[in-house]
Order: sequence, then C-alpha cells, then structure tokens
Amino acid sequence: MVIKIKPPRGGTLAEDIIYHAKALITGFKEAVEPNRLTIQYPREIRWVPERFRGWIMLDIKKCISCFQCAWACPVNAIQMYRAPNGKFYPGIRYTECILCHFCVDACPVGALIPPTPIHDIAYVDFDEVKFKPEDMSRPPEYVFDESERIIKYEIKNGKLLKIALPKDEIKKRLEELDKVIEQSGGATAAAESSA
Repeated sequence: MVIKIKPPRGGTLAEDIIYHAKALITGFKEAVEPNRLTIQYPREIRWVPERFRGWIMLDIKKCISCFQCAWACPVNAIQMYRAPNGKFYPGIRYTECILCHFCVDACPVGALIPPTPIHDIAYVDFDEVKFKPEDMSRPPEYVFDESERIIKYEIKNGKLLKIALPKDEIKKRLEELDKVIEQSGGATAAAESSA
C-alpha cells in the first residue's frame, strides 16, 4: 500500500477546518484500529525470519586465514588478528558492520557461520562491540525472557494484523540457536584457540 502525502495548501478558514477534521479522523482511526508497524520495545520483540542476517559466528578450526572475509567487507568492519599459532583470524567491529554477510559468502571453507537468530544485542560501551576471533567462536550471552512476546505482522485483506507469538515459539527459537552453536563447535573451538 502506497500513501501519497500532499503538501498543505493555504486556503480559506473552511478548508483549514476540513484539513484539521480529516487529521483528527485519521488519528482516531489509528487509535481504534491501528494500521502501522509499532512495536512496544523492549516488552515486545519483532519476529525475524529463519534466514535473518544476524550475529555471525566463527569456526576457528575451519578458518584457513585467507583474508577473503576482510577483503569482501564493504565497510572494513573485519579486522584480522594474529593468533599464537601464527595464523590470522577475523574479528568484527559491530559498530561498523552492516550485516550484509558478504564475509560469510566470501569464505571458501564456511568458517563464518551464517545467520544466527541473535540480532538485538545492547552493549555498555564501544569496546564491547569489537569481537575478536575467540569472542566470535562462542555466542554472546543472550536473554529473551525480558520480552513479553514476539510480534509478527501479517497483511490480510489489506489490513495489517499484529500477531503475538507464544512463549513456546521463543523457546523453539532458542533451541534452534543452541543447535547451530553445537554444530559449529563454537565453545570447543574457542577453548582450543586460546590454549
């Protein structure tokens, strides 16, 4: 649905009253039957599709230090860090990352693990959003229980419907995330790299 906004034009007092009345009617309609995307964050979290481009994980065992991820990054958010074994591994600065996942696509061995459902993370300062390779090998601590529900929007018959997914859906998403983490060998890879 496309809404065209026309610039207001000056007119008579009667025209101005009509414009104000239309604005009040529109506001009343939105109060009674909302038709806009409004999420009561942080009590509600917006649902994201399964392949949402979120936080990126690293499987250090697979990484061959080819630098392809760093070269593919359009915003230079990836920095390569030298490990004690002499190899270089990627780290991401999420203050710069635009989550395009070009780095994931460029990795020839699949060391960067594609989309995890983690997407809504807050940090205290800028240093916390600089993830070194060992930080990327394990997921950040995440808490979904603070939200009352996950909100999904659907359009039916030209109307925008706000649908609240139950807590079971949140639990299912967390279980899927745990499976992704297990398959990546994230925690063991982090332990091996620091040894």
